[in-house]
Amino acid sequence: MGEKAGMMVRELLEMVERRAHSLDLRDKSATNQRHAVKMLTPVFDLGIRAASVGDTWIRHAERRIDEGLKPSTMRQRFDCAAALLGWVIHADIKMKSASPGSLGRIMAALREAARHINKRIKRHRAMSKTARVSIDEYRDVVGQIEAMPRQHSAAAKMMICFGLRASEALSLSEASIINSESGYALFIPGRETKTHADLFLPLPPKYIETVRGWLKEIGEKEIKYNTFYTSVTRSGNKWRGHDLRKIFRTMAAVNGGDYLATELILNHAVKDVPAVYLQHPPYAAMRKVLENSIDSYLEAAKAA
Repeated sequence: MGEKAGMMVRELLEMVERRAHSLDLRDKSATNQRHAVKMLTPVFDLGIRAASVGDTWIRHAERRIDEGLKPSTMRQRFDCAAALLGWVIHADIKMKSASPGSLGRIMAALREAARHINKRIKRHRAMSKTARVSIDEYRDVVGQIEAMPRQHSAAAKMMICFGLRASEALSLSEASIINSESGYALFIPGRETKTHADLFLPLPPKYIETVRGWLKEIGEKEIKYNTFYTSVTRSGNKWRGHDLRKIFRTMAAVNGGDYLATELILNHAVKDVPAVYLQHPPYAAMRKVLENSIDSYLEAAKAA
């Protein structure tokens, strides 16, 4: 490893630690970024100018793929490295080994290479349905959730009623309910969400105790993601965790739920609506969407 390349890798590894601390990243995310930085070394040995060209990274990726590394892993590492460089630039952190302009060009080259590698990733034919199950099978899905082990069932209920991702639902406990100025709400900190943005969901007053009971069951002991996934698959269910999130979104639309409120519940970036214009989230509309969702679930559970 050249001296300059070595200095740059050391600085970037230091940036990984600073970014992980600043954004309160999961250990797995920080580990992925360390692997990504170490993978950059052979290209940095060629110099900053070479590292600023997308073709250089593409050739490097193709060599690694030929050696047995999966294209999806290569793309992930390029994306991780690009995200790190973007954070360094936007945080206005000065590095000794490269100027902000050079970092920007390297980031753009990594993004270009990641898009190229994306074409090599194995694709599957589109399913005939938008999800494994449709809302026509809603009652069947609810019955299957009710039949799951108690703790896993509670997590699945939170996923289908609140549109949560599995990792978010499994992180919940009774302490996740907070009393705010707008009333009781479910709070999930950014370190537990995929987007790293805090999630604040106002709870329908008539269902606070119901939700509290579900959270108590989830929080009894830690639920590993793999254990939850196995519980779903071994039961012979067609659906998987993310399908519950899709069902929530579809049911919200069918029930006439407010579009913006539903997207905020799902913690999506809302197209054409910059965050600066959302100074006062529509909590009343969000609460109504969630109330309708829980109404639908409990009604289906009685029928099941």
